Amino acid sequence: MLAASGLTLAAIVSRDQADAQSGQALAFAEHACFEYGVTPGTRTFEHCVVSAAKAFDRGEPDIAYAEARVARASQEACKSSDKTPQANDGSACADGLTQQ
Repeated sequence: MLAASGLTLAAIVSRDQADAQSGQALAFAEHACFEYGVTPGTRTFEHCVVSAAKAFDRGEPDIAYAEARVARASQEACKSSDKTPQANDGSACADGLTQQ
């Protein structure tokens, strides 16, 4: 029983570490998303930061910047579409375009 508990705990710790991003990667990701014009304080910005930070942690800066470009493009598409966004800044519509 004790051995099974240890394996479960090890699996939980490993999964949490795999999802965590380094502080430096998060800082780079926030900067990239902001510089590409993604609106801070929106779910789209948060999605952009998480996705870009994972790419920075993997050593793939090109992918990180591509995530920022996709987030910006989704916001622009939402703002130019005839759909009415749920939020004034268009973040709700853009969030729907970036969700996978």
